[in-house]
Amino acid sequence: MKRLREWMFGYGSPIPLGVFRILAGGLTLVNLVFVFLDFEVWFTERGLTPEVFAQANHGSIWRLSLLNGVTDDRITLAVYLGTMLAALLTTVGLFSRVSAALLFLGVISLHARNMDILHSGDTLMRAWIFILMISPCGAALSADRWLRARAGKEPIQEISLWPQRVVVIQLAIIYITTVWHKLLGVHWLDGTATWYTSQLTEFERFPTPPFFSQMPFIAIETYFALAAEVAMGTLVFWKRARSWVILAGLALHAGIEYSMNIPLFAAIITAGYVAHYSGAEITRAWQIVMSKLGRKAKEEAHA
Repeated sequence: MKRLREWMFGYGSPIPLGVFRILAGGLTLVNLVFVFLDFEVWFTERGLTPEVFAQANHGSIWRLSLLNGVTDDRITLAVYLGTMLAALLTTVGLFSRVSAALLFLGVISLHARNMDILHSGDTLMRAWIFILMISPCGAALSADRWLRARAGKEPIQEISLWPQRVVVIQLAIIYITTVWHKLLGVHWLDGTATWYTSQLTEFERFPTPPFFSQMPFIAIETYFALAAEVAMGTLVFWKRARSWVILAGLALHAGIEYSMNIPLFAAIITAGYVAHYSGAEITRAWQIVMSKLGRKAKEEAHA
């Protein structure tokens, strides 16, 4: 119990949370930019979802939103642009927690305004932003950290690791409940489930070779997906297996991203993978990458 308490509430490097902030904020900004291309369609009274539709979707349930009852498209646009600005500030880490709080308020307002275009990645994105809002997410890799250093203040060496642990627990719950619901049916057990998903032509992105929709590859894909998801909810916490499990998770989501058009879903969920690593591990990996890039640049310069 003591080890579990130390794992959950101990102190450590702020670097993993800083990387997570950059990924979560950046992906939120990219998502907002994508949707903004069709802003008039999705968020104005002239589009497919006027405000009365939002009220009909909510029914008698009150939702926290800056756009409740708003029918002036200029106000909706101002909230949207403000949310994009908050996403940018969160990504660079300027006024990090305030920016994350404003981003959370903006995102839930936009999601409440139009629920019809959301998928589970959008829901998870809200959860990521909420964690940032209540955490010291600007302690590393941020403009806040740079300003603090310029003012001659000591850098924050360690932070409580509980926000980072909440991320990995959230991921584990997602994967385990996903497997649980899949096993309540028939097709995941008999190894044919991925054939049915491959027939969802409205989600098609890039073509896959025909043999991927034939046996025995269908069974391999189906059971690999189940095994990867079970491992991401359990074995990933075993350090010796962690890197292999995460590679399997990345492979799973890369396949989904390639074959199915679910915008940014894979990127949003795998952004949380960084929380499985310590600051020392991330720093060491970064140094290895930069060292190899430096050697490659020198070789090209001498060629």
